[in-house]
Amino acid sequence: MNTTPADSSPPNDHLVGVTFFFVLSERPLVFVISAGKTLRTGLGLALHYAKGRACHLLVRSSWFIPEIAPEIVRVDRWLRSDHPNAKLVSLVPTEFGLRYLTDAGIDAIWAHNTAFVDEGVFYPESGVAKLYDAVHNAQTGAFKRHELAHGVKNLALITYDEKGSARTLTDLVRGYRSLSFANYSEQEGFRGLDGDGIRFVLNRARCGLALSAVEGPHNASMEYFLCGLPLVTTRALGGREEMYDPRHVTIVEPRAEAVEAAVAAYVERAPDALEIRASALTKARPHRARLIAWLSNLAGEDLFARAGENLWLPQFRDKLRQSWRIEPRPGGGAVGFPIPGWAKPHP
Repeated sequence: MNTTPADSSPPNDHLVGVTFFFVLSERPLVFVISAGKTLRTGLGLALHYAKGRACHLLVRSSWFIPEIAPEIVRVDRWLRSDHPNAKLVSLVPTEFGLRYLTDAGIDAIWAHNTAFVDEGVFYPESGVAKLYDAVHNAQTGAFKRHELAHGVKNLALITYDEKGSARTLTDLVRGYRSLSFANYSEQEGFRGLDGDGIRFVLNRARCGLALSAVEGPHNASMEYFLCGLPLVTTRALGGREEMYDPRHVTIVEPRAEAVEAAVAAYVERAPDALEIRASALTKARPHRARLIAWLSNLAGEDLFARAGENLWLPQFRDKLRQSWRIEPRPGGGAVGFPIPGWAKPHP
């Protein structure tokens, strides 16, 4: 697997690492890969899998569209020139993103990433005691603005180390002053959580946090909502606000004391969990419908008949993604392996 866009052709070691790659359909052949740092790795894996067959590559937006658009355009032009059987289509979270990419000549579908967070994985658990005032699900990168949550009392932190981040997991955890849970400690190290493990923590929190100023659609917000948690957030570019219901979201200024006050208000009184979940699914359905309509047209059959009541197709997967590790082959090239799920937290 050493196929990469010819205009910048990175060496094979740039392809080694972790990427998201998901086979959404075999007939017709449709892959889902992610834009951003791992775009070319996912692209190489898809082309290797296709072996020259006609296919479509759905690119999930991973960041604010204007910032990732140039790379998407470069890859699209390279595919049209060197792999005309492989058609790139971008999934975008907002109408603005749809216009932005179509004006650049990119085929796009207005289908928000978070509409494909699986409500069968993330849901409210009945009879569960609330152990945490808030939960912050965010990797170590500085753009997540962890410092805004450092003073929140009784907080659960779900995190992981982002390659290239200046902060280590140890440094990050030490910054919080009232942690009740973290999936990392100096003594035990890092424990990655699968979907069930994340749901376990979320159901024991009273609200979720999203504190970045710029990023992508933000899957964690939808995980919070589907588990029945309200959200404390700052304003942000990237599209996550598309899925907000103002009844269940408090938007604050990027100041620690504002975050702390909003969390305290939800500790005192939070909206009904099932109402939050129902609202999130109402927001998700039109986005799912647009992707199903596109797939139906491609397949030449009505796929809505196969979808569940919330327009979830059997072939969908949580977040339309699967993690793969790409490793170098002796003598050149690379090979990909799917990564099994991570662990669940201890009760």
